[in-house]
Order: sequence, then structure tokens, then C-alpha cells
Amino acid sequence: MSNSLRPPHLVTATLFYSVCIMVAGQAFLFTVLPPIGREIGLEDYHVGLVISVHGLFMLFMGPMWGSISEKWGRRPVIFIGGFIFCLSVMIFGMIVDAALSGTITVTMVLLLFIASRALFALGAGAVTPASMALAADMSSREMRLKTLSIMTAATSTGAIIGPSVSAFLSIYGLSKPFYFIAVAGLLILLGALFLLPNSRHVSSNKSIGYRELLKGNILYIASGSSLFMIGIYGVFSTLGFFVQDRFSLEPIDAARIMGLGLMCAASATIFIQVFVISWVKINPKALILVGIIFGLVSVVLIWISQSIIIFYLAMLANGIGQGLAMPAINTSLSLSAGPDFQGRVAGITTSTQAIAFLFAPASSVALYQMTGWGSFLLSSIIIVLSLTIFIIMPSIDKQRI
Repeated sequence: MSNSLRPPHLVTATLFYSVCIMVAGQAFLFTVLPPIGREIGLEDYHVGLVISVHGLFMLFMGPMWGSISEKWGRRPVIFIGGFIFCLSVMIFGMIVDAALSGTITVTMVLLLFIASRALFALGAGAVTPASMALAADMSSREMRLKTLSIMTAATSTGAIIGPSVSAFLSIYGLSKPFYFIAVAGLLILLGALFLLPNSRHVSSNKSIGYRELLKGNILYIASGSSLFMIGIYGVFSTLGFFVQDRFSLEPIDAARIMGLGLMCAASATIFIQVFVISWVKINPKALILVGIIFGLVSVVLIWISQSIIIFYLAMLANGIGQGLAMPAINTSLSLSAGPDFQGRVAGITTSTQAIAFLFAPASSVALYQMTGWGSFLLSSIIIVLSLTIFIIMPSIDKQRI
């Protein structure tokens, strides 16, 4: 099918699915990895390390693949990344099976987990920025917020699918969610082959690199976004332990409660992105500020929660916050750069998420293990810093590369 014959809605649906599965492959780890770690004898901070190492590699993979997508086109990058993603998740599931059967040592499990997460980052680091860049290629500046809100809703849908699937399939074995996500990822390859156009926007300003891009509003947005996600992911990284400890639950029950909590957050996010942002005419900066405030409130509510109902309410507030802030952040980054730089800007978006995954899980889990409350205090302070950066950020239209 030629590029001109591909219906835009079909292309958008394919991109939506691709990003959704990438996020699902990450989100369900928050649910199943803490119980798996304790079951096979890993320390809690080892679990945080396994999650964090993904961020280390994504920090470099996102910008690299974003630039490559401007040279090769978006479609081959999505295909290659999808294949690597499927392979990495399948391997992780096999490692879990081997660990639970006791055929490999705990030290070997940790090393193999880290290697598998590095491979995961190589794949996800290709699919996500290329998909976001292709979505930006297809939209006008006036429609950018609506288009990227749909793409950001894909991350929320993935955040629902990941925990819900893992909560259900974990009943039949803690490794089963990995195999399900790996098979679901195969559809990305088919979509890339038959449904996506090979869009690319070759820059006429090839001398401008990431160092030149990271100035003005892009620097404000990237810095504020990284801090916001560090604060949010820091809490999410400890939730598996927090729910188990605060409510005195068995690992399987904790995974189920955690999964339902993430589903509450993701459902609220999708509602905001589909039914609110698509219809209201609000400045992206205002959406970011309100969203961050909701995120801060959610962290405090989780911290003080003494009942599962309060925990669920806190997760709803978190979902509203992310639903308002994240599409506005992605749109602000895209609008701060011209069409020549959408691949690289999408790479920057991926890197801001990578920074959060790099620093948040290991540090937050270590603080939680030491104090039980230090991770929540740290996340609250970091989110306040993020709010401050966005308050002082100039108007988006004042600076554009």
C-alpha cells in the first residue's frame, strides 16, 4: 500500500498500539517485579536497580534512534525496535522461569535481568520516539496538542493493560505476563510493514545537534519534565513494596491491589486526555501547572494513606495529574521546534523519561528500605522543583528553533 493510500486514522491507530505496548511492557514490571524479586531472593534495592538500568540505556537510545529516524524514515526504526522489544521481553520471561525453578543463582539472575533490560531499552528507545515523531509529522501546529494527546493516551492505555494483564496472568505463573506482552509486540512488526508510511523529515540544518537544541524553552521543558517524572516514578517504584507492607498483604494480593491502583490512575489519565484536553482550549503551560499540582497531591495522599480506598483515590489524582501534564509537555516540546527537528525532539522526550527511570527507582527503593517514608518526601520535593521551573518558563511562542 502506497503512503498516499494509507488512511490517517489507520496510521494513528498503529502508532497508538505501538506506544501502548511499549508502555505495557514497562508498566507491568512495577506490579510483578517486586513479588518476583522477593520470591527468588533478590534484595529490594536490586529490584530498583533492574528497573533503573533501563533508564541508563534509554538516555542514549532515544536521541540516537530519533536522529536515525530522520535519515532512514520512521517505519524501519519502528520495525527494528519492535523486533528487539519482543526478543527482550521473551528473554526476561525465560529468566524468571529459570530463577523460580532454582536452576540459576541469584547473582546470575540479577546480571541477566540487567542485560535483558538493556536490550529492552534498545527496542523501546527506537519505537517510542519514531512513533511520536511520525505523529508530529502528520499534524499541523494547530492540531498538535490533540494529536499528541492521543499518543500520550496510548501510554496511559499501556499503563492499564500492563498491570491488569499481569495481575490476571500472574495467577497462572509470574512469568506468563512477559510471554503475553512479547506476543502482543509482534503486531507492531506487522503494522510497521503494512500500515505505516515511511515518513521522514530530512533536516536542512544538519549542523544543529542536541547541544544546540537544548536551550531556551526546550531546556526548561526537558528539565521540568524530567523532575516531574522522577518524582512520580520514584513513588511508583516503591508502590509494590508499600502496598505489601502498609496493608500487610501477601505478594500475590499486593500485586493485585497495585495493579488495580495503576488501572485507576491510567483510566483517569485516558479520560482527561480523550474527553477534556481534546475539547478545552487551554494554554499548554496552564495544563502543565495544574497537572503537576495534582501529581503532588497524589504523592502526599499515598504517603499518608491508611486504607486501600484512600490509596485508590490518590492513584486517581495521580492519573488526572499525568493526564493534564504529559500531553501538554510533549506538545510544548514539539511546538518549540520546527519540522526539521521533530525526530530529535522526540528523542529528547524519550530521554527525559529515561532520566526518571535512571534515578528514581534505585534511589527511591533504597530510601524506602532505609526509612519507609524518605522516598515520598524526596518525590514531593522534586515535584515542587518541577513546578517552579514551569512557573518561570517563558511563553512557548516566544522561542522556537
